[in-house]
Amino acid sequence: MMRDGMFRSCPILLPAAALFGAALAVASPSAAQQAAPCSSRPFPVYVTGSSAVKPFLAELAKVLSASTPPISVVYQGQGSCSGVAAFFEGAPLTGAGLSTWDTDTELFCDADPDGSPIDVAVSDVFATTCDAAFTTSSTISDFTGPIQPMTFVVPNASTQESISAEAAYFVYGFGQGSGVAPWVDERFIFQRNAGSGTQQMMAAAIRVPASRWLGAPTASSDDMRSSVAFSTEPERTIGVLGADVASESASLLKVLAYQHYDQRCGYYPDSDPLKRDKRNVRDGHYAIWGPLHFLTHVSINTGAPLSDGAALVIDYLTGRKQPPAGLDLIKLEAQHDVVPECAMRVRRTEEMGPLASFMPTRSCWCYFDAVAGGGADCAPCDSDADCPFEAPKCNFGYCEPQ
Repeated sequence: MMRDGMFRSCPILLPAAALFGAALAVASPSAAQQAAPCSSRPFPVYVTGSSAVKPFLAELAKVLSASTPPISVVYQGQGSCSGVAAFFEGAPLTGAGLSTWDTDTELFCDADPDGSPIDVAVSDVFATTCDAAFTTSSTISDFTGPIQPMTFVVPNASTQESISAEAAYFVYGFGQGSGVAPWVDERFIFQRNAGSGTQQMMAAAIRVPASRWLGAPTASSDDMRSSVAFSTEPERTIGVLGADVASESASLLKVLAYQHYDQRCGYYPDSDPLKRDKRNVRDGHYAIWGPLHFLTHVSINTGAPLSDGAALVIDYLTGRKQPPAGLDLIKLEAQHDVVPECAMRVRRTEEMGPLASFMPTRSCWCYFDAVAGGGADCAPCDSDADCPFEAPKCNFGYCEPQ
């Protein structure tokens, strides 16, 4: 809805060719006390930051644990900007109950007494969004990965269906003084905090600095989900979540259509609220999204990651390297509501920056549609010879333009 009460909903959109979870397992204190040192794992690679990366990082970690030689991914979630700050400031991972994996199970281990050095920091937003001083250099690189949408959510019992950037600006910038009914009670306007990548990206979208948001704080995505879903005043309640958590919570929450500045109507991330195809993200109609960022130390001479393990993890997660046998990363990403670069039709190079038309080097538009559950309106193929002139490349079993 817009502040003046006038809001136009849009028809469901198909791609514009011209322009374009389950609760996280937590180690119990007793389990954490009995855990082995993470450094005792074979070839540990220490990853921290965004919680959004954990589901598909876990699947990659399971495969890498069985590789030759085995590689152990060790992960500690602490929020995007907290992880980025720790990486740039040289702070090691500390404490008990860090996550690691064998071929089919999440395990837990303890950081070294003096801390374990961070190999990869994962962020939902550009490092400079967290702090302008956190810039890349000849020794630190930012490798961008799959696209992650962020959403406004309300309880399923709410009658609200949409929100505009202008309305969100007043709701989160002025709280009870916003004048945007029904979101005028700060007890039920839920925010994260300035260290959250979700809040930082949405702050850039609605143009209210993340540190100046009003509303009741929540400690994590899970806390946000519970606070919104089980609110005692569902009609007055609103919150923010990554699309992955929002989709996993569809029985409790609904995603609002979002109308960005200068748009004439609002859009869902998907072509239909009941689908998970991310069509409106992929063609640029849904505005609030950005790539996951993988930060690591690199060689000043070659630009390659200094850690071979970090290089492998980053190359797989960003699509720069064919995934290990038995791991379908595109399908895994679709199931967790993130979009690989090969499925995008637009791109941006700064937080909520301008869109540019984009053609992937090896497109997976059709395959992503198929595994996201929307069905692929493309010709199946076994080789390029099976494909027509207008879609001459056989990629992932479908004829694609490139």
